[in-house]
Amino acid sequence: MNRRKALISTVAGAAAIAAPKARAATKGMEVILARWDKAKVFTLQVADAMPAESYDSKPMPEMRTYGELMQHLAGNNIFYISRLNKGEIPESLRAPQKTDKETTKKYLTNSFDFSAGVLKNAAMEDLDRSYPGRPNTPSQTGWDWILHAFIHTSHHRGYGEVYLRVKGIVPPKYSV
Repeated sequence: MNRRKALISTVAGAAAIAAPKARAATKGMEVILARWDKAKVFTLQVADAMPAESYDSKPMPEMRTYGELMQHLAGNNIFYISRLNKGEIPESLRAPQKTDKETTKKYLTNSFDFSAGVLKNAAMEDLDRSYPGRPNTPSQTGWDWILHAFIHTSHHRGYGEVYLRVKGIVPPKYSV
């Protein structure tokens, strides 16, 4: 076998191995984006279920108000997913000063939309790359930061449902 045939064979073999991996990664991102959209819809339903006049309520004095809780969820969506965007956060996504229902729902929406935009533009190298963690924590891959965002969102949305129950409000039904 001459060098040219060997080189062509090597390149063809590498491409054959890489293609399924690239398709799997692309499919994985499609699934993540679809689930992110469902998380957005459901989180906004939970946020909307609380009456506007109760956004400053909290079950216990040491807890966040409902508005603060929902904004904490939004802020961490932005923090986690911005790792894939070099940590760059547009000024328009800074936490608002007011925690009323309208302001909070807008901030939640913007956090999910910003995150979806970053995810749509993320290259596979961005997802596999290691990013600095919080102080005193190890570095994490892009995939890790995405999963942190999902887990954190679910965790605090669950708290939000407890706040609703304390007020005698039945939370929206989860739909996958």
